Amino acid sequence: MHNRIHSHCARFAALAIVITQGCATAPEPQLVPPPPAFVFEPLPDGEWELVTASFAETGRIPGARRATLAFKDGRISVFSGCNTATSVVRGHHGLLEVPELAATRRGCPEPLAWFEARYFGFLKARPSYHVEGGSLTLVVDNERARFRRPSAAQGTP
Repeated sequence: MHNRIHSHCARFAALAIVITQGCATAPEPQLVPPPPAFVFEPLPDGEWELVTASFAETGRIPGARRATLAFKDGRISVFSGCNTATSVVRGHHGLLEVPELAATRRGCPEPLAWFEARYFGFLKARPSYHVEGGSLTLVVDNERARFRRPSAAQGTP
């Protein structure tokens, strides 16, 4: 019986050595770096006027006032050069979220009607936004629109 106990102890000791050696040679787990933090950029309160837009030759239609947008208290107000629109707005992880625009329905002459449809659609398409200095840039896929503060454009119709 003593030999049996000794045999079990020897097996246990051998097993303990194998386990210990196995643990010592196990590769260290790879540390996965955390995902990069989003840089929070608050919505750019105040008024902005459209300077250039890739979905139109310029930021304005000749003879019409410049298109604008304004952010205040979680709302956006938009002017296309013909109609105005408003909505709730949210900046979420660098994306501008405008669920739906409630717009006036004046009949706009061409090419202003075409521009307005593109402009309002662009704003509802969740553009990313970035403010640098006095410039606000909105981007959706390959389309981009650049705005400036109205005070930077004194004397421009």
